Amino acid sequence: MTDLERKLAETLREQAGEVTPNLDAAWAEQLRRQRRPRRRRLTVVVAPLAAVLVVLTSVLLATQLNTDSAVQPASPGMPIVLSKPEYTPLSALRVTDTPAVVTTFVGQSDTWSTYAFTATVAGTASFCLAAVPRGDQLIPEAPQYGAKSPSCMPLGGGELLAGYVGENDGPLPAGKAVYVVDPRHQHGDLRLFDAAGDLSQPTSATNVSDYIAYLADVKPDSPPVRYDFTPVRVHPASR
Repeated sequence: MTDLERKLAETLREQAGEVTPNLDAAWAEQLRRQRRPRRRRLTVVVAPLAAVLVVLTSVLLATQLNTDSAVQPASPGMPIVLSKPEYTPLSALRVTDTPAVVTTFVGQSDTWSTYAFTATVAGTASFCLAAVPRGDQLIPEAPQYGAKSPSCMPLGGGELLAGYVGENDGPLPAGKAVYVVDPRHQHGDLRLFDAAGDLSQPTSATNVSDYIAYLADVKPDSPPVRYDFTPVRVHPASR
C-alpha cells in the first residue's frame, strides 16, 4: 500500500467515526418520536374512561344517599293507647245504663251472650263486658263465662274511649274485639290495623248508653295496635 492509499484509508476511517455517532443519535431521536404518539393515543383512550368512571361513581353514590335518606312510609292510623281491662265482680259495679248484647258465642256446652254496659268502678266511669248464658239476665247471681267476666276498663278521653280484645276465659271470645267511640264521632268509619298493617273493620255497631260499641273480627294472635276514624258528615234533613 502506498502512502497515498494509506492516508486515504485513514481519512475515510476518521470520517466514518464522525458519521456513526450522528446516525446513532438520529436513530434514537426517531425512536423517541415514534413513542410519543403512542403516549398521546393512550392518554386519549384513558381520559374518557376515567371520566365515565367518575360519573358512574357519582351516580351510584347519589342513588345510595337517596335510598338511605328516603322516608319510610308511615304506619297507617294512630296508635291504640287504652287502659287494660281488669276483672271486677258484678257485685262491685254500679251499672249506669241498660246493658246491650254485642255478640253471642258457643262455649264448651252452652251458648253465651256478651253484654256491653257502662258502670262506675270505685268512682271511675268505666266500660264493661260480661258473658252470661244466652237468655239469662245480667244480675250478680247469673253464671259468668270463664274467670275474667266481667272485665272493665276506664273510659279514656280520645276518639277511642275503651277497647277489649277477646281472649280465653274472658267475656269475649278470641278473634273478636270491641271498641268504644267518643259520642261526638258516632257517624264515621272505624278501621283497625295490626302490627303488620293488616286491616280489620267493624262488623256491627251497638248503642251502649251514649256511646257506640264497634264489634270487629281480628286475628287472635295479632290484635289491633293502630286505628283511624273517618267522620262521615250527616246532612240535615231537608224541610
